[in-house]
Amino acid sequence: MKAARFFFSLLLLLARPALAQLHPIPPGAYRTAEAYHRRQPQPAGTNAFYPDKRSQLVVEVPQGARTQKVRLIPDSVWGYASGKGRTFRFFRGEEYQLLYADTLCLYSSNIGLAKGAPPGAPRYFFSRGLKGLIFPLTVRYLREMYEASSPAFVAALGQLRFGQSLADFDRKTGLYRVTTLYREAAVH
Repeated sequence: MKAARFFFSLLLLLARPALAQLHPIPPGAYRTAEAYHRRQPQPAGTNAFYPDKRSQLVVEVPQGARTQKVRLIPDSVWGYASGKGRTFRFFRGEEYQLLYADTLCLYSSNIGLAKGAPPGAPRYFFSRGLKGLIFPLTVRYLREMYEASSPAFVAALGQLRFGQSLADFDRKTGLYRVTTLYREAAVH
């Protein structure tokens, strides 16, 4: 029984990145996290980008043979999906790229880089779900947020070796180390 459950969990772990590719996120602006979860952009378009010269979100909406640019204030939307399939969330005036969405969401951003950090080096963040507050991706913050709800996950964080990055990406599974630990803890 345990072996079958382990095999099923492993199969689900490996299949999830492939399943995510079957249901791409439609480009456009998402007013709420619920709209993003339901894949209902408003307005929907062929592409979306931020910022334009006015620091606004632009959604390119097809109008027959032409394309109209609809401009939105970032504070009026939860986030947007670009035509390249990348999703971004706005939070407290900053833009975060959504890397993984589940009850633990993972983001990257180039905001707030420390002095001496190479330009363009991303920093990683997380939230509890798509609506949660966004925190820096550190063991300390993860422990504080998941101590009561997921003791197995907190225990797995304690097993990390010094210097292991929570944001290491595994190309085989399509997951980051922190999301792998979180999913494994949820299975046990």
